[in-house]
Amino acid sequence: MPFDNDASSSVVSLLIIEDDPRYLESTRLLLAPHIQMIDTAMTGAQALACLAQRGYDLILLDLRLPDTSGHELMAHLREHYPASRIIVLSGDNQIDSAINCIRLGAYDYLRKPCEPEELVKTVRNAAKKVRLAHDNQHMLQQIEQSEQWHRLLVNTSPDIIYTLGGDGRFTFLNERISHVLGYHPDELVGQSYEAIVPDDELENARYRLNERRTGDRSTRNVELRLKRKEDLLTGSGDTTVAVEVSATGMYRPLPDGGGEFLGTYGVARDISARKQAEATIVFQAYHDLLTGLPNRTLFNDRVGQAIAQARRHGQALAVMFLDMDRFKVVNDTLGHLVGDGLLQGMAQRLRDSLREGDTLGRIGGDEFMLLLPHVRSRDNAAFIAQKIIASLKHPFYVDGHEIYSGMSIGIAIYPDDGDTLETLVKHADLAMYHAKDHGRNDFSFFTHNLQHSLSGRLAVENDMRHALARGEFEMYYQPQVDIQSQRIRGMEALIRWHHPERGLVMPNDFIPIAEECGLIAPISEWVLETACQQAMSWRAANLAPISLGVNLSARQIEHPHFVDKFIQSLKNNGIDGQGIEIEITESTLMRDMDGAIEKLRRLADQGVEISIDDFGTGYSSLSYLKKLPVHTLKIDRSFIQYLVAPSNGSTIVAGITAMAKGLHLNVVAEGVETSSQLEYLKTVGCDAYQGYLFSRPVAACDATALLQRH
Repeated sequence: MPFDNDASSSVVSLLIIEDDPRYLESTRLLLAPHIQMIDTAMTGAQALACLAQRGYDLILLDLRLPDTSGHELMAHLREHYPASRIIVLSGDNQIDSAINCIRLGAYDYLRKPCEPEELVKTVRNAAKKVRLAHDNQHMLQQIEQSEQWHRLLVNTSPDIIYTLGGDGRFTFLNERISHVLGYHPDELVGQSYEAIVPDDELENARYRLNERRTGDRSTRNVELRLKRKEDLLTGSGDTTVAVEVSATGMYRPLPDGGGEFLGTYGVARDISARKQAEATIVFQAYHDLLTGLPNRTLFNDRVGQAIAQARRHGQALAVMFLDMDRFKVVNDTLGHLVGDGLLQGMAQRLRDSLREGDTLGRIGGDEFMLLLPHVRSRDNAAFIAQKIIASLKHPFYVDGHEIYSGMSIGIAIYPDDGDTLETLVKHADLAMYHAKDHGRNDFSFFTHNLQHSLSGRLAVENDMRHALARGEFEMYYQPQVDIQSQRIRGMEALIRWHHPERGLVMPNDFIPIAEECGLIAPISEWVLETACQQAMSWRAANLAPISLGVNLSARQIEHPHFVDKFIQSLKNNGIDGQGIEIEITESTLMRDMDGAIEKLRRLADQGVEISIDDFGTGYSSLSYLKKLPVHTLKIDRSFIQYLVAPSNGSTIVAGITAMAKGLHLNVVAEGVETSSQLEYLKTVGCDAYQGYLFSRPVAACDATALLQRH
């Protein structure tokens, strides 16, 4: 409403300087009922022209003008029109801008866009002071300056500024309280500080938010939590805000040298962002970012605490080492993104199998560790391990792929298997490798016999690393003989290790170790190179053409560049695929059947023949035999060993042979040692055999002699 016509109702003039014509006109119309004389200008030049005609009591100034800086115009106005009160309108939210304007003599500073009521109120108050200035201008200027600084510095402060009376009730709060806690200052003025303090923080707040120390009265910075209004009303989210409080008690001196407590002046700064950043840093330091599980550091800390508690109360605990089976195959064939998705799915599957209070951690790659802090017996740990393995029978679905992944688990029990973190982890790791060596997707408890096994394993591994360079490996060859003609139709290449101390070491004693420690690749390359060179030597000697069989491990076939390396090795030795046969076990094929089919087809296209070794001991899937480019089935020696018609063994041999014939495959029997076994194989239609009845595996020179005779 217009100003009242009181004793001080002299005419007040106003100049509005604003470059936005719509905002300019709306501001003029808004203030017209309250100010008798209003002029407008859209540029600095127009403003100076108006000022040259007359002076103005009030100037409403936008800092952004098309032809001059608002701050430069303010400096000019202060110098030439010091009596004018300047109210600044600015979209700049920085407190430095407000302080700079005050230094240049601004009466007030309003942020754009401002509420109409706020603008009207500010202009009306300024107009009243114009009238009062005629009565006591000098005194008014001093009061104005003090009020301006106080109003701007307090209300534009990024912190909550408050005062409490001697009874602990708020007497003042700046507007920042509404941004941080959601309260309007008027809601809390007159209320006790306890209204915004959680119950568990009341004792801290009594001598921090409400500073009451009578000794050291210096300002102290402390952290507190305050209640947020919105969350208290809705019941959602975090209901508190972390603040850093700096408070000072206010006292009136007394004649006896003491002081009467008057109240508290304090500043509370919102530190939520800082606390969240600190929490994020701490989480990243102690958790695996992919799965969100504790990392090695945090897991070890929890095991250490659990050991201390178990020792104190005479309890037992279990540490499990879990290693995913075939994870490298997924990474190599489907990519790391799918591998990461599988790890996340595995982490969730494992979580769902645990008890409350158990700790699951990912310590790197495809390795997890599990702490069971309270176990009454080994059966408790075995139950959890069985539950985990059972949960993995169902496939994972990642990015459109159906993936099966098992878990090999090693278990160590405190205090039987060790009383320190390092010992328990080492023994659980050893037990896990024992589970892998005995079929995977299973669990194994640590036993002290495994410790001796590990020592021997490490010794073999260390010696094997030098065996290639020292020329300790040698290739032996065992003939495959045609049953009808008794002529040699092929040779199977078999590696032997002539250890300088252990003597002749058979493949079963070192090939599994080579696969685990990563030495299988160079050894396999040596085997293939040596076999190819021997094949070329026999061809150069004009011996009858035969097939030369080379055994391949699962790790070789799973390697993404296996086929390319195999073909390149043939080329390097000047030999094509004709006459080369690779032998693969059923279990090797079933590790990644789809991947193996594609790779074997590429080799078959090069003329390489495919033989399924130890047939009958694995999955014996007829459907897969139809898909694979297989040429030969080799019946495992376990069926030949007790071959006495009409035993079960003879029935199986006859069935395998009949099935192979139906698929137009060759059949080779392994481990033939007696004439009666050979005679039976003739009757069921077996094509060829190998075994001690004809020859043991022999060195290259002896194999050459056999070829020359047969």
